[in-house]
Amino acid sequence: MRRKLVWLMILMIWVGMVTSIIVYQGNDYIQPVISENPTFTGGVEIIQDGVVVSRNVGRETVNYAQARNESEEDFFIEYRLERDRARSEQINILQEIVNNPNSDQASKKEAQRKILAVTDKMEKELEIESLIRARGYRDALAYIHEQAVDVIIHTDGLAKEDVAKIGDIIVKVTGFNTENVTIIEKRLQAGN
Repeated sequence: MRRKLVWLMILMIWVGMVTSIIVYQGNDYIQPVISENPTFTGGVEIIQDGVVVSRNVGRETVNYAQARNESEEDFFIEYRLERDRARSEQINILQEIVNNPNSDQASKKEAQRKILAVTDKMEKELEIESLIRARGYRDALAYIHEQAVDVIIHTDGLAKEDVAKIGDIIVKVTGFNTENVTIIEKRLQAGN
């Protein structure tokens, strides 16, 4: 059991290091790959400049994206930090359950399962963000919920083809249905 925890902690540290490298050193090593036949259609919610273009928007990610007024770079940095802080707190709480000698075996097992699920979400979010940046977008943020994903794209506008390509990435990485995908535009301001 200790050995599994050690490996889990090593994995978490590794994910953090990779995230830091990508966030702070850019993504010059990634070569864009453009799909000629996007298969993603429908079911995507798009928000442009705070106005809902599609349906069923209401998750906290959307509210957070609309409420922020700072520069784009600050927004993306702060969002990543907040997301990572929340996930770290979640893992710490679960880790306390695992390490508590008073916890029953079923609780410990469930906590370990949840820790693995959180780290899996973190890896998928990182992969989505990297692949979207590889498509030539300035930046992207992904937040995976239980059965849905929200993605914020730093762009000067999204065409239908762009939405299809981004949707393809999200569906392939997460395995979610298109109805559970929200794509949010964070428009570039003049001078950026």
